[in-house]
Formats: sequence, C-alpha cells, structure tokens
Amino acid sequence: MIVFFLGCDVTLTEIAVSGDTKTTVERGTLVEDLLGDLGFSDFVSMDLTAAEELQNQNVKPGDISSAVLTDFGLEAVSGASDLSFIETMDLLVEAASLPELRIAFATAFPEGEATVDFQTTGSDITSYVTSQALTLSTDMSGHRPDEDTVVRAYWTVTVGVTTQGAVSNLDR
Repeated sequence: MIVFFLGCDVTLTEIAVSGDTKTTVERGTLVEDLLGDLGFSDFVSMDLTAAEELQNQNVKPGDISSAVLTDFGLEAVSGASDLSFIETMDLLVEAASLPELRIAFATAFPEGEATVDFQTTGSDITSYVTSQALTLSTDMSGHRPDEDTVVRAYWTVTVGVTTQGAVSNLDR
C-alpha cells in the first residue's frame, strides 16, 4: 500500500513562494492621458521554479502538481500618496504557447489608500509556472499620476508539491 501511495502524483505539501518588485509610473501629459497609456506594460517576468523556497526543498518543475496565485497587491511607495490614478486593473499571466489568463483584479483604488489588495481568481497556473518563464502583465484603465510614482507589486503563489518531490527532498 505504501509503495502505491509513493508512486502517485498526490500533492503532499504546499510551499508559499512570495516576491515583490517595483516600477516607476511617470507623471502624465494630457496627450498620454487621452491615449490611455499608463506606463505599466510588462510588469514582471519570473521563473518561479528557480525560487529559493522551491530550490531549498529540491523541488523540480515535474514535482509541481498545482500552483495558484493566492495574494497580489500594489502599494504606492513614493510620489503620489495613493493609487487613485488607477480606475481598474486586471493582472494577467502569460507564457509561451499558453493563452493569456486573468488571475487577479481590482475595481477600486480609493483616494488616501496607499495599498490595494486584489481579488484573486483561484485559477490553476501550473502550466505557466512550469514553463521556462512566465510574464505578469496588466490591463488597466485610469490616468497617469500627477507626479512620478514608485509602485511596489507583491504576490504569493501557493505551489503544491507531489509525493515524488517530497521523496526527492527526503533522499537529500
């Protein structure tokens, strides 16, 4: 019975992989506001399979049984005191040979609040995570801020690891 269990690709444990990055949203001109260019093109590219949290557990891409974005948010770090220059924003994940997928969104960026937590969709992004690299991009509406603003994005992806990955870790 134990041999059968160890041979299955059953999720044995979950590992939270967290990160953050910053970008500067430059203040806008009237022309840019009219064109809707907010300066948030490809927000970040990453290889989650190389994340320290997974490397420390000797997890290989084939050991990943599930991956879900469980937390995403933005914070105005400097410049504008809040993110009210944004009206709505979708967070999208992309990878080679895979369709673009909406994984989080926010529909309110209140004045006076420097941090906005997004609602995540719970979509399975395993195929994106195990690809060579995934790209997070945005689809948004709003206008550029009145002054250059540094915005920090932060996220957590919960990665399920198979019994094979757990056994590999025990063999170390």
